[in-house]
Amino acid sequence: MSHRGKTRLASRRPNVKAMADVRAPPPPAQDERDECLHCAIVDMVEERIAKGGADVGDLATLVAESLVDLILLVPESEQAKLLAHTVSALGDLFLQKSGAEDGGSGSTH
Repeated sequence: MSHRGKTRLASRRPNVKAMADVRAPPPPAQDERDECLHCAIVDMVEERIAKGGADVGDLATLVAESLVDLILLVPESEQAKLLAHTVSALGDLFLQKSGAEDGGSGSTH
């Protein structure tokens, strides 16, 4: 169950494009690091862990809930495709970052 019920984003569905034509965006240039959404999310999660008492399972659930909220922004007819793309990207990124794939660096940036 959601920690906040229906989210602000889902309640006001903006006109968004379901998926980009590329598999993953290129990493940002060094001076764009402050603008990197991935980096901001990782920083927030690491801050919660550093404070102590954070349950990593709970944090993963919150991040997953955010992904669901994002998927619900696209038209209903495109949600299943975006969900499949998201799950596929999760698996691909895990393999890359864990080093299970050749050339895995362990980091996006």
